Parts: sequence; structure tokens; C-alpha cells
Amino acid sequence: MFHPAPPLPAAPPPLTDPVAERWLTARTAQRWDGRWLAVVPLLVCVVAMGQAARTPLLCGPAQPCGQSWAEDLIAVALLVEAVALAVRPRGLVLLPAALLPLIWYVPDGLPDEVSRWVALAAQAGLLVVLARAGLGRRAARQQLADLMGDRQPYPWTLAGAPAPELPRPVVRLVLGGLLLGLAAVSVAVGLERQADSDDRAARAEAVPGRVLSSDELGDTVVEYRLPGDHRPRTGAVDVYWDAYPKPGDTLPLLADRDGWVRPAGDAYDPTGWLLLATVLGSLGLVALGWAARSVRLVHHLGGPGAPVLRVVHHPQQDEEVVGPEGGGPLWRLETRQYLGWDGTCWVPLGTFPLHWEEEQERVHGPRTAWLYQAPDGVSAQVLVRRWTAHDDRDGVLELDWLAVVCTPQARVLRRPAPATARPTPDQGMPARLRLAVGPVAALVLGALVVLRAADGWWAGLGQPLLFGGFALASAVGALGWQARFDRQGLVTCTGLTRRRTAWADITGASAAKGRVTVRTTGEQELTIGHRAAEWLGLGDYDAAALADAVGRAAADPAARPATEVPEAAPELVVNRVALTAYLLTTVLVFATARDWLG
Repeated sequence: MFHPAPPLPAAPPPLTDPVAERWLTARTAQRWDGRWLAVVPLLVCVVAMGQAARTPLLCGPAQPCGQSWAEDLIAVALLVEAVALAVRPRGLVLLPAALLPLIWYVPDGLPDEVSRWVALAAQAGLLVVLARAGLGRRAARQQLADLMGDRQPYPWTLAGAPAPELPRPVVRLVLGGLLLGLAAVSVAVGLERQADSDDRAARAEAVPGRVLSSDELGDTVVEYRLPGDHRPRTGAVDVYWDAYPKPGDTLPLLADRDGWVRPAGDAYDPTGWLLLATVLGSLGLVALGWAARSVRLVHHLGGPGAPVLRVVHHPQQDEEVVGPEGGGPLWRLETRQYLGWDGTCWVPLGTFPLHWEEEQERVHGPRTAWLYQAPDGVSAQVLVRRWTAHDDRDGVLELDWLAVVCTPQARVLRRPAPATARPTPDQGMPARLRLAVGPVAALVLGALVVLRAADGWWAGLGQPLLFGGFALASAVGALGWQARFDRQGLVTCTGLTRRRTAWADITGASAAKGRVTVRTTGEQELTIGHRAAEWLGLGDYDAAALADAVGRAAADPAARPATEVPEAAPELVVNRVALTAYLLTTVLVFATARDWLG
């Protein structure tokens, strides 16, 4: 049954195309601000480990290497920064601002000057990107705040009903507390083992040992005698020196009569436990932060109201996409809770969208919606819109209004396209990137194969072929894809494959999570695009606009380009040659390691 429309603000100001353009311009720096920034501190760690491997530490029996708390501090700080950049809490710009002076004033935290300057440059770049993005968000927010004006009552307040009670994040609270407890246990275990090792070393006796065996991982078996022993003892120790001991070498040891033994002067290092505690503690704080944010976001829903804006809702599968009046999709909302209007009050429906009808957009098209708060605020946005859903059992209309509670964030769609726009004949990653991704990935992976050459079947051949081949294909698929239109159909390239689909075989298209799903006859589906295009801000790509263009071109011959897509695709040849060269390099390196080639 149809429910009467809920009471809504009478005349909220509309989001128009000029306002949307100014908002988008203010947010220009946002394109470089994303979760991909978490890779930057991890790359700094990789550079530091590479430089440390090239720097001789001169560790040995006469000069054991002690624990470096400065290196541990920098490693923990970079790890925490990577987790924070992936989770994106508020105040993120403070992290690189704090790490810059820390790295500058703790020069021993990195193995050499090269890695130190790389770390400083990375932190300076992160600081600039995050600061510019934050300033852009504030400027864009102020523009919308000036447009929206005074607060308007929430729809449940207008209906005279209490604010809906949303479920509390109990799971996140419990998980966060558990992870923090495990982090504390990890620290306690590491410190307890260090204290136990130091205590045993103080009571142990110094004896010479003879190396029986040792491998490249530092696992060493030694033989030694304590004073008064009639038979030699054996024990296993870990030796992390530049020159690993060889069988027959003499190794100074500290040993007791309970079987405890370690190289003399080589103190116990709890860094592994501290890093584990850092990971667990960071994840625990993330879980608790998410729980606190969930509570904070919905706290204002029980208040008198919020500024409201009239927007246009563009139906998309599993996504909430809105834009200006008279324009195309502009930004995507991150949903948290769905509320349904039952005629008297708003009822929580869950955290996942209801059944989405494939014909909804074609039949109903974009509709006017009301957006409370708008992006980049401190509390939840609420999108109030029409909904069409039917009961699968008897076809009765269950409800026709939804209030969608969303986070303050909004993901900008790169190029809003008007609903009447013709499909772009070439969408995807830039041509130079499509040509370069395969060879560059092959060179990087090939260098790793050469550096870690091994003669074992799994370590030397199986792992490089399986994981390396998969990594190269994934990189090419993410950064080497392309979608093109012509009068005959849709041509898609994944970097390694090419496919043409006739317009007559396409029944519809939808966008979800940065990818476009094209439905064809015979209930088959074709997937186009990759989230990397949106994350990195590269290429002429907008999933929602591309899905709309494919659907219109399939339904209307007048919307199809009159050009023909050439059959030649140079990037396919280049990427296939790169993949073949990597596989051959792996086989040749393995054959050389096993002395098959003489």
C-alpha cells in the first residue's frame, strides 16, 4: 500500500550546477587524498630495509650489534601512520607534522642518509597533500553552509515522532577492547622475555662453542661444554650477523645448566613483540574510533534539526549517488543505516540497501531528494528520498520513502555528466600508462626474482611464477584497462585481453564500488573498470556516468558514436610480451640457481 508522504521542509535551497562547479573546484586537491596514501610510509620502510641490507653492520663475535631503540621508534611510527592513512580518522594531517621533526631529530632511526631524506621528503609530501585537501574541504563546506542557511527540522521531528534509535556498535567496542588487551599482553610478553633473558645472561657462564650447522636465516646449531661436563651439549641459537658462522667456526656463548644458551653479547631484542603490539593496538584504536564515530554521528539526529539542501538522487545499485538539479551525478555517499517511513514514524531497516530493481532508473529516472548536513561536516548526513520496492511474494508495495543515514564524507565522481550527454568514445586509463604498466611491473618483479634467486622448486620457481604472475596480471588489469564505444558495440581491454560486445547483446548496465557491470543476453555479465582509476584520480573515468552511457547507447542507436574502433591495440602486445619475458626470466634464474645451464 502507498503511505502518505512524510512531512518535509517546504522549500530548501537547491544544489545547482554553478554551485556544484564551485564546490568541485574548491575540492580540487581532494583527488590526491585517499587511502592509497597508506602506501607511502610502507614504501619508506621498504627503502629503509633495502638500504639497511646494503649497509654493513660489522656484527660478529667480537662486536655484537645491540638493540636500536631509535630504529624501533621510527618503525613503529611509520607503521602507525600507515594504519591511520588507511583508516582516515579526523586530524590526519597531524601525523606527518609530528613525524617530520621526529625523523629530523632522531637521525639514528633510519639506516643511512638516503633513507632519512627519502622519509623526510615523503612526510613533507604527505603534509602538503593532507593540508591542501583539508583546506579545500573546509572551503567547499563553507560554500554549502552559506547556501543552506538556517537549520530545518529532521523529518521525524516534523512528523511529531521521536528520533529513531539506531543500534549501538557493540561488536566494534568489544573488538577494540580485545585488540587493545592483546596489544598490552604482547608488550608484557616481550618485556618479560627480555628481562628473563638478561637475568639468565647475568647468571650464565661464558664458554666457547663450535658451530655444527647454520643457514641463511640465522638458525644455528652449536656444541659446547660447561665446566665439569663429561659430554658436550648442543643448542640452537639465532645469529643475525652480516657474516653467518660456518660449520666448524668457534662462537663465544653464554650458557647455563638448564639448557639456555645464546651468543655472548647478543642481547634479547623485543622489537618483534613491540611491532605486534603496535599493529594490534592500532587496530584496536581504529575499532574503538569507529565505534565512537558511529555514536557521535547519530548523536545529532535527536536534535532540533540541521541545514538541508535539495539535490537530485541518481539510482545506482547498492550506492547512494546525488548531484545538482539539471546535472549528472556529483558525489557518492557512504551509507550507515536505512530508515523506512511507515506512515506514522521512521523505522530502522538495517545497514544494507533493500532490493534494487534493475528497471528503476530507466522507469523513474533521477528524483528530487532532501539532504541534511551535506558533505564534510562533523555529524551524519541524512538523505531523504523516494523508494520503489515490491514484496516478492505478492507484489504489494511495502514502502515508498527512505531516510538514509550517511557519514560526513562524500566521494566525488570525477566528471559529472549531464543525463543527455553522448557516451565518450574512449574511457579508461591514460594511453602512456596502459603501455608502461606491463613493462614496469615486469622489471620490478623480475628484479625481485633475480635478487632472491633460490634453487628450491617452490621458493625458486613456484612462488615467482604463481604470485609474481598474479601480481603482474593484477597490476595490468588495474592500470591498463580501457572501454571504447563505436557504432557496432562496446570494446573492452583489460591490458592482456580484448573483447567486443555488440549493442544488441547488451541489456543494461549498473555501477557499484567503482566498477561497471554490463548485463548481456543469456544472463552473462561483463565487468569494466577498476577502483584504482578513482583512487589515483587517473584517466577519464566515472563509473556512474559510464554505466549510464552504456545503457543509453544500448537502448538508443542515435546515442552511439559513428566511428569505428580499430582492431589494433598496441598495449595488448606490449603487456603480453612483458608477461612472457617475466615468466621466461623466472625460469632462467631458477635454472641458473640449480646449475642446469652450466
